[in-house]
Amino acid sequence: MKFTFTVFVMAAMIFTLIPFPLSVSNAAAASIIVDGDASDWDGVPAMATNSGTAKVLKVTHDDRNLYLLVQGSGLSTTMGSFWLNTDGNASTGYHASGWGATGIEWLLENNALYRYSGNGSTWNWSSSSSLPPSQFVRSSSVIEASIPLSTLGLTIGSRVNIGYLDHNSDVNRLPAQNQSLPDYTLNDNPPGGSMIEFYPTEVGNPLNNPFKGWAPSAKSTNYPQDHRLVYAGVTWKELEPTKGNYDFSAIEAANHFSYWQSHGVKVVLRFILDNPSGVSHRDIPDWLYNDMVSQGQTPGKAYQDQTGGMGAGNNTGFSPNYGSEYLIARHKLAIEAIANHYNTPDSPIAFVQIGSLGHWAEFHTWPYEGPNGETNYTGEFPKNEISNRYIQHYIDAFAAQEDHTQLMIRRSVELAKNNNKGLILGMYNDVFGDQPSFDSEWGWYTGTQNGYWDDIGQQQPNHANFWDTRVSGGEFYGGDYGLNAALTTGSGFNETLRQTELSKPSWLGPNSPASLALGNPLQGNMDKLKKRMGYHFVVKKAAYPQQNSGNKLDVTITVENKGVQHFPFNWPVEFQLRSAGNIVARQSTPADLRTWRTGLHTVSGSISTNTLPCGTYELTIAILNPATKQPAVDFANIGRLSDGAYKIGTWTK
Repeated sequence: MKFTFTVFVMAAMIFTLIPFPLSVSNAAAASIIVDGDASDWDGVPAMATNSGTAKVLKVTHDDRNLYLLVQGSGLSTTMGSFWLNTDGNASTGYHASGWGATGIEWLLENNALYRYSGNGSTWNWSSSSSLPPSQFVRSSSVIEASIPLSTLGLTIGSRVNIGYLDHNSDVNRLPAQNQSLPDYTLNDNPPGGSMIEFYPTEVGNPLNNPFKGWAPSAKSTNYPQDHRLVYAGVTWKELEPTKGNYDFSAIEAANHFSYWQSHGVKVVLRFILDNPSGVSHRDIPDWLYNDMVSQGQTPGKAYQDQTGGMGAGNNTGFSPNYGSEYLIARHKLAIEAIANHYNTPDSPIAFVQIGSLGHWAEFHTWPYEGPNGETNYTGEFPKNEISNRYIQHYIDAFAAQEDHTQLMIRRSVELAKNNNKGLILGMYNDVFGDQPSFDSEWGWYTGTQNGYWDDIGQQQPNHANFWDTRVSGGEFYGGDYGLNAALTTGSGFNETLRQTELSKPSWLGPNSPASLALGNPLQGNMDKLKKRMGYHFVVKKAAYPQQNSGNKLDVTITVENKGVQHFPFNWPVEFQLRSAGNIVARQSTPADLRTWRTGLHTVSGSISTNTLPCGTYELTIAILNPATKQPAVDFANIGRLSDGAYKIGTWTK
């Protein structure tokens, strides 16, 4: 045992007398002994966490050594490596893959220490020393090491970035793949010495956060359920009623854009050329139809489906001639107009569904053979060489807008992951909740993961695990019937939860339960699903020195994402110090929310305090909307301030 009876009693008294949220001031840290027993690290906050075999990385120091600890389960006892950037410059040293920018000067592989001697990309290392058993101990659950500061060239005030790789694994690493190496500063008050550990209380209800949840139609503003997205399906005839005149004012009025913007609600936009209804009509502009006729082209096919397959009241419309070069050229201009009009940092459009093709812009016509054997019964759907040109229009127009607007596509096609702009497209499932449509041989999920033969005999590739880097969405199948079936306890809701875990949707709409009354019989299941969809951030722990008279405050937090998906945009995470409600010091962290998938994530930062007068300050955390510079994402914790930041403790200078 590495603690005294006195420390044990003090801890017991603290836990007995102080209710959660809990702020624990640890007694001065005992000297670290490298012996495989991690109990002397208890007061040291984690620098990084992960869910693989390597679960926790901790770092501390004294006046002689830098101490490193990895805790886990099933850690390799034959190969493991610590990676250290000791000059604070990510552009020098070895560029290790799998994390963000690294710039590694030192590698501790097992107990052998090496200094980098290459040009950044070459694997050239010079042997420095081998750590004896008093400086390196390893088991399947604990790895401890101590390296002399003098060897590494570190002194008080130095900063070092540190990562750990278990058996050269892409997954079993600290921090997790694609995250930045945590930044550790050697100061006169190392972690474990008079540290505060703060555990904010978690709240259990779903949150009404951006880019997740329900996405009902934008054409109504009367929804009982909270939501932060709406769906706007816009026909070409609405967008361009006369040639070259793009009537965005009319579109925005019909879909209440001003109202939604004032309520912090973003739009999912779909551009439609063929929107079936119960009456004869065309959804391409009249001028386009007339131009095609005057040029001697076949403009398309009027249809009225008599099979009943399209549903009552949804069987009549006009399927354009997608192969028309004139129509393709005008489509390109229309998509460019949309992209240019909404290319602003605070764009009302969060997601654009690549539509345009087929009934409802769902990438199909219906059915392909009529009741009497007619081919192209409701219009001809184009082959890849034509449909890819429509998809490319979106890619070219929106490629530079991923910081505020992202593209999604319903079908897995080659352009979804390999295109001239290097974009990875998100995807959406318009029949979410229906089991055969999900994972039958022809189903959306099966095709996404394995590839598939489409309805007109073309072999399409997979777009497996696209949700690792892009957003997944969709809408419930089957109108009111499908919606209710998918949310009813039993096989329906169980299937919905299964599909949620597999395909990781962030939002569902326009067929969604947003219009159902609060407290309706399905409310419990709705809340459970909404909480799990997308991201759901919980601050688990904050650690920082209790007092500091120096120039900065080092803060480390651990956040758990209890949702199935990451945050879609790279919004900044900021630490703040406040006095009398005012922000007096702030520091953006290196966190990238696009990498915060399901599980634990640790982020550290240093707030400059040299100009602050002595006193007690509130320590807060906030996720900021970069367009407004204001807190815009709620954590599932108590302690929310009026502006949307969250209190994670108090600090005294």
